[in-house]
Amino acid sequence: MSLLEKLRNLVEEPPPAFAFELGPGGIAHWQSGTMRFDPVAGLDAQVDADRLSEMLGRLTPTVNGNKKRAAAVILPDRSARITLMDFDQFPRKAEEQAALIRFRLKRTVPFDVDSAILRYQVKQLGANKVELTIAAIAAETLAPYEAAFRSAGFHPGFITIAGLSAANLVEADTLAMRLSGHTLTLSHFEGMELRLFRCLELQEGTIEEILNVLDPTLAYLEDERRTRPARVELCGLGTMAAELEEHLRNQWNLQSKPLRSRLGTVDANNAGLYGYLEGMGVN
Repeated sequence: MSLLEKLRNLVEEPPPAFAFELGPGGIAHWQSGTMRFDPVAGLDAQVDADRLSEMLGRLTPTVNGNKKRAAAVILPDRSARITLMDFDQFPRKAEEQAALIRFRLKRTVPFDVDSAILRYQVKQLGANKVELTIAAIAAETLAPYEAAFRSAGFHPGFITIAGLSAANLVEADTLAMRLSGHTLTLSHFEGMELRLFRCLELQEGTIEEILNVLDPTLAYLEDERRTRPARVELCGLGTMAAELEEHLRNQWNLQSKPLRSRLGTVDANNAGLYGYLEGMGVN
């Protein structure tokens, strides 16, 4: 099972007909082959689920009475925590695995791990040693989103974050960098396997702040991981993209290009949604 098959769906159910990506600028949504983006200033479902529910109701009015409509929901990257860790010994039973993962996560995540929703992928490195890629989302973070969608007549049976979903758009051996509002996400792939995931909140979202994250990340990959990406794929950088391309070329001898989808123009508001559609094989 691939990384995205294992992790992107934090609630495991079949693919739905409606899909939404929520971000700081508004709501991107897809239905029956049509993509739209509706700007919503200051949208924050964690403190205003009623407002989000009202917006969803206006965007996609219920036409079948009380019948719930299945929906894919793509949340901002900061909604969940993606962690990579390894174990020299790893139990075989699922309940023991989850208990061990939760114990390790308690040291690094700022929410109640015992009640969090977990998804993880196991990669065998030896007879007993394994490497794990783990997605964890706090129950109190997920609950308002679910409540808002249910109130608007949806059944949110497929939930992920944009960074995992957008991975369907990247090429092999890539470092993907996406700026959404002031949230900067960097994902490094060796082949198509996720090897690093960083999500940080910037103060102003300036080029200087971005370089203060990008350069140490590239140095870490070279010095500690003994690897380097074949390219850097950019999303949501706006007018800073040209300066970043020049910096990567001159300082790191790396080529860069925009993150792309065969379905449409990718930007900070819809990268996760286009990645979801790509993963579902939508034409």
